[in-house]
Amino acid sequence: MDKRVEIEVLNPRGVIESAPTFAPAPRVDDLAGKTVGLYSNGKDGMDRFYEVFTELLKERYPTAKTIYLSGDYLINDKNANEWDSRIDTFVYGVGD
Repeated sequence: MDKRVEIEVLNPRGVIESAPTFAPAPRVDDLAGKTVGLYSNGKDGMDRFYEVFTELLKERYPTAKTIYLSGDYLINDKNANEWDSRIDTFVYGVGD
C-alpha cells in the first residue's frame, strides 16, 4: 500500500484588479459669490446637516448660495450634466 498522495495548494488571496484612476476636479479658489450644490441620497440626518452647513457657509461667505440636490446613491450622467450649468462646486453627503 505504498500509494503516493499529491496535494495542490492554492493561494487564497487571489488578484484584485485596480480600478482606473483619474485626477479630481480642480478646487474652487473662493466660495464668495459661488453656488454650492448640496447632494443627498435621502438618508436620515442629511437635511439637518445641510441646514447647519448652509448657516456656517453663509457666515463665512455671505454671497454664496446653496442648492439642494437629491437622487440615488450613484449620480447619473443626465443629472451631472444638468447640475453642471447650475452650480460652481459640489458637496456629496451621506447621512446616518
